[in-house]
Order: sequence, then structure tokens, then C-alpha cells
Amino acid sequence: MNARLLDWFDRLGERVRRVHFAAWLTFIAAVIFVLVFGSLGVQNHRNFGTWSYDMGIYDQGFWLVSRGESFMTVRGMNFWGHHLNVIVILFVPFYWMGAGPEFLYVAQAVFLAAAAIPTYLIARDKFRTPWMGLVFAIVYLMYAPVQWISWAMFHPEAMVIAPFLFAWWFATKERWGWFFAMVVLALSMREDVALAVVMMGLVLMVYMRHAPDYRRVVRRCVGVMVLGGVWYLVATKFFLVHFNDDKEPFYVTYFYGNYGKDTFEIVRTILEHPNRVVSDAVQHDRLTFYKQLGWPLGWLPLANPLALLMALPQMLASVIGLSPYARMIKFQYTSVMIAPLMISAIHGGHTFWRFRSARVALPLWLLLCAYTTNIAWSPSPLGEDTNYLAWSQHHPRHDSLEAALTYIPDDAAVSASYQLLPHLSHRREIYDWPNPFWASVWGNDDCDHLPDPTTIDYVILDRMQIGANNMTLYNAMVKENGPFRIVFQDDSVVVAQRVGTSAEVDVRPQANSCQILALRHGAAGTG
Repeated sequence: MNARLLDWFDRLGERVRRVHFAAWLTFIAAVIFVLVFGSLGVQNHRNFGTWSYDMGIYDQGFWLVSRGESFMTVRGMNFWGHHLNVIVILFVPFYWMGAGPEFLYVAQAVFLAAAAIPTYLIARDKFRTPWMGLVFAIVYLMYAPVQWISWAMFHPEAMVIAPFLFAWWFATKERWGWFFAMVVLALSMREDVALAVVMMGLVLMVYMRHAPDYRRVVRRCVGVMVLGGVWYLVATKFFLVHFNDDKEPFYVTYFYGNYGKDTFEIVRTILEHPNRVVSDAVQHDRLTFYKQLGWPLGWLPLANPLALLMALPQMLASVIGLSPYARMIKFQYTSVMIAPLMISAIHGGHTFWRFRSARVALPLWLLLCAYTTNIAWSPSPLGEDTNYLAWSQHHPRHDSLEAALTYIPDDAAVSASYQLLPHLSHRREIYDWPNPFWASVWGNDDCDHLPDPTTIDYVILDRMQIGANNMTLYNAMVKENGPFRIVFQDDSVVVAQRVGTSAEVDVRPQANSCQILALRHGAAGTG
């Protein structure tokens, strides 16, 4: 046994010694990324820089699933009706051990950094030199959209980049078992990743058309296209609908209601009125979005754009959607696009590699573009101060917020300001103020599942975030002989405990908000 163990260590040592220095530098760069952005994420949460949407949603959702439950009171819907985030299963053991927002930030940083490894491998093999692998890995790690994803709370789809890139690399090596394993891992992040997976199968059939056993390649590619297509249909037409009260996924009308009331109508509008898509695609904010995606990669994807087809579904969603955040590099919506962009950049760069001058100019061009755009657009320590300050810094008022949190019992039902909520989300009833007293961004923009406000035990509010439109409600809560008694307050924060009930707090506000929603939906239905 000892001899076998020694032999194994010898073989392992030999393999380590054969690892190229460029690979070690890639690994070190990835570790630095985790240390920098993991610690910045922890800092962001501790300094009250995380919000109900989306850190509170996922933290409560993961915590509930780890306890065998699934209705998220932060969002007003079932976790399994919000998105299909099967990856939650891997997080459950950590939540048993007390994981929370800080762990999510670090885990996300690890997944983002890990994508540098397949980036290195893909570029190394394409250019047949480890040093170009290192160049593209550094470009990826300095990519401003990647670094902004590290800041933008936690989102499961942010972790799709690494498995997607690994899947591509394994496919080019025709290691199909590992390829499908990475595809399944990518699909587990969120349902719309399936559309990129379908396109991956199509693109691989073209890229690998010269493979010796091309028929086998085609079978595998068709297989992954079928897998992605079936996954998407089952997720969006059955699974999410089942857990969302037999309604279309909330984001269909919330983000794309300008194109139709359901998926079929949206697709039909796109096909029948392509002029609308073109008109949306050339608006100023979209052009800025393309610029901030393309410049850090030296515009190399345009030299070999086939791989961009894998980013097309998510890009189209960002272009036509109602949310302006979907076309900003500061948010998670770029996540599914990034792996295709990197693959296209690598293949685009290789287009110029046959020119001798490119052997020097290409790496310099890439590193220059990555560095300058990182300074201009990234929240990294290298970036502009205005961007870096997006990470919440300590402020004396945070001491008051920390003190206020200690007044909330672990099992209390709470309504909280949006940046206090993620510090209280490990409970079954936690609501984003002014819910449930007034229905606001709840569920499917209706009053379904909105609880009786009398179930709320405590309200904890940052005074700066009560909101002028909610001040009448707040004053009715804490007035003399009102239903809430203030147990802690200062200039920054107030904590109030329920001591009674009143119609002007517990009945009329919610009834009025639900009536407004019903009238709005009725008007939309007759329009």
C-alpha cells in the first residue's frame, strides 16, 4: 500500500512539474481575483451595500430550500416558480452550516475566477502556445462586465461562464462525457441558459466540421441541442408555470410585455415586425452597451462572429426588453453572453495569427484594451474612483443599523428596508418594505399570496428609505396609540414592534394597493 501511495505521489509530482509556467500564472491570477472580489463582496454586504433584490431573494430562497420549504416572502412567489435554479442543491449543505450572503459573494467570485482556466485552455490550444492562453485569461479576468457581476449581488447565472467554457473545450477535445457533465452544470444555473446551449450545439457542428469522426460530432451536437431545447420547454412551460400558480414566468410580461403577453406572442411579434427589433437595437443605450462589451476584447469577436450566435438569445432579450438594466455592463444580465464573447474573441484573434506582425501586436492590443477599459469602466481597485466606490464603504451610520438589527428576534415576521433585509433573510417571513402593508413589486404584480399585515411583528426601516409616498403609512404605524411601538430609533434607523392593530395600517393600505393593481390589469386586458 505504501509503495502504491508513493508511486501515486511521484506521478502527481511529475504532472505538476510539467505544468507550463503560463498555466501557473493563470492560476495565480485567478486566485488574486477571488481574494480581491471575494473580499470586496464581503465588505459590500457588511457595509449594507446589498439589497432585497436580488441578494435577499436568493439568500432567503436558498435558506428555505435547505429547510425543505420554498415560498419566498421577499419576492412573493415560490422559489421554484421564480427561476429554475437547480444549482441550489449544491448550496444546501453550506446553508445547513450557516452560509449566507457573504458565502454567496465568495462562491460567486470563485466560479467567475475559475472561468479563466478554460479560457486559458481554449486559447492555448487554438494558438498552440500557452502564453496566448495566459493573455486571454488575463483579458477575461480584467473584463469589466465580469468584475461588475462580482459586485451586482448574487445570481446563479453568474456562475454559468466557467462550465460553459469548459463544455466548449471538452467538446473540441471530443471528451463527450465531460462535455455533457459541464452542459448539465450550466443548465442547472438558470432556465434561459438552455437557449445558449442549443446554439452551442449548432455552432460546434460548424467549428468541428473537419473532425475525423464528424458523424459522431454531429450526433453529440444534435443531442445537446435536443437536451437544451427540452430543458427550456419543460422549465418554462411546465415547471415554472406549475410553481407560479399556472402563470407564465413573471419576467415574460414584466420585461417583454411591450412585445406580447406570452412567449408565443413575443416570438410572433419579433418575426412579424423585425423593424421593431432593429429600431430597439440601434438606440443610444444599446450602442453604448455594445461598445462596453466589445472594446475590452479589442473588438476581436467581430473577426470571427459565428460563436456570437451562442450569445444571441440573451442579447436579443437585453435589446428588446423593458428593463434598462439588462443592457448595462454593471449588472448580471451579461452573464450568459460572456463565454460566447470570449470564445469568439479567441477565434477572431486567431484569424490574424498567420501574420507575423500579429505575434507581437495582438497580445499588446488585447492587454492594452483590457487595461484601459478596466480603468475606465470597472469597479476594480484599478478603476476610476467613481466606479470603485460602488462597493459600499464604512460609514458611521452603519453602527446604528447594526445596533438596530439586534432588536429583531430570530423568529419574528419582519418588514424591512431594502438594504437591511439581506441581514435578516434567514427566516420564513421577511418582507421588502412596504410589503405586506402595501403591495409593491410582489409576486406577479398582483396580490396573490399577500398575507394579512397583522402577521408582521416588527418593522425596521432606514429613515432615508421610508419613502415620501409611504410616510403616511409609517406615521399611522407609530403614532400615539398606534399598532406599533418604537423600541429603537435614532437619526438613521427606527425599529418598531407590533402592540396592536388598526384599519389605517393593516387593512386600508393593502386593500387600496390591490384595487389599483386590479384596475391596472383590467385596463391592460381591455386595451
